[in-house]
Amino acid sequence: MANQKVGVLHPGEMGVVVAETIRNSGNEVYWSSAGRSGETRQRASAAGLKDGGSVSEMCRSCSVLVSVCPPEFAEDVAREVAGHSFRGLYLDANAVSPGRARRIGELVTAQGARFVDGCIIGLPAKSRGQTWLYVSGADADQVLPFFSGGPLEGEALGPEIGQASALKMCFAAQSKGNAALLAAVVGAAESLGVRAALEKQWARSGPNWERVVWSIRHTAPKAWRFVAEMQEIAETFESAGIPKGFPAAAGEIYEKLRLFKGANAPELPGILEKLRK
Repeated sequence: MANQKVGVLHPGEMGVVVAETIRNSGNEVYWSSAGRSGETRQRASAAGLKDGGSVSEMCRSCSVLVSVCPPEFAEDVAREVAGHSFRGLYLDANAVSPGRARRIGELVTAQGARFVDGCIIGLPAKSRGQTWLYVSGADADQVLPFFSGGPLEGEALGPEIGQASALKMCFAAQSKGNAALLAAVVGAAESLGVRAALEKQWARSGPNWERVVWSIRHTAPKAWRFVAEMQEIAETFESAGIPKGFPAAAGEIYEKLRLFKGANAPELPGILEKLRK
């Protein structure tokens, strides 16, 4: 499996870590510069990735393609790859529902490619033991050698497409759902005039107030990325017979905080003000 040409679509913060892990595992890693932003170009250059030109060119030159993009674009990326009749191994490592993962798989396999469902749990890693790539599908074990060099850790879940995506949805429902719930609770308490009383009671029998505020302030700048993900979680819950209202509501919370994109830990009063609008 070593020394293969692998394309990463597209190298954002997490995509760069994916690319570095594949390169550390002994492979050549490419990205598609066509139509990408200057920020993405700088990121890819800093990571030492090779420019593969267009997606079409990468479909011809690479034996493996890895999709790492916002969930709302995952299907479009797969459709573009399928349109170029890619016949290699396609790994979708995006935060999508199991149902969407299966649809993406059908898109690429219809053109002769092999498909592996994947998910990434954790932050962009700088060392091993921090972040995991889980994969599932008939060819899941074929993916693991590409992630042997770290910093990402690779683990196969089984032969069923959708298992990796299901794990991501369940994990994110708790982690990102909890952050949205805390923001909603504090926002409601502020609006109803009982925030100080809530803080006092939490000091007796609830979560640590400083940690709650830290969570809200540091989640707000990333909220724009979580809107589509909560929609995917809602679809996942519904398919499992679980009420989808909670993740759908969490998506609404994050939509209200979208404007904090790029901010550096905005202050709590400003966040609560946007939540109440």
